[in-house]
Amino acid sequence: MNSAYPLAAAAGEADVPPYAARLNMPQREAVLTTEGPVLMLAGAGTGKTSALTARLAHLVAMRLAWPSEILCVTFTNKAAREMRERVNRHIGDAVEGMPWLGTFHAIGAKMLRRHA
Repeated sequence: MNSAYPLAAAAGEADVPPYAARLNMPQREAVLTTEGPVLMLAGAGTGKTSALTARLAHLVAMRLAWPSEILCVTFTNKAAREMRERVNRHIGDAVEGMPWLGTFHAIGAKMLRRHA
């Protein structure tokens, strides 16, 4: 887990950032883990989007990445809009600096236009 929140589970809600406070322990661990890769496997309706948007907010809040450095790919336009709205609730206008949040097709087309 991130060194800023090593005992978040044991210490209570006061040590947990607001974007992670409503998450269950496995989700919270995925959000607060910043070293190495994180794999989230879960079924429909289990809170994957909540955990992913909180993780994006955490990476930006902890200054581990600029919004423009994050690649967040979804399958549908609806999912991309929902992801952008949720991230906006966490980090505000900084979401406007996330050009790489979108569908596979939109991001692929953007890469081709920029780097053709």
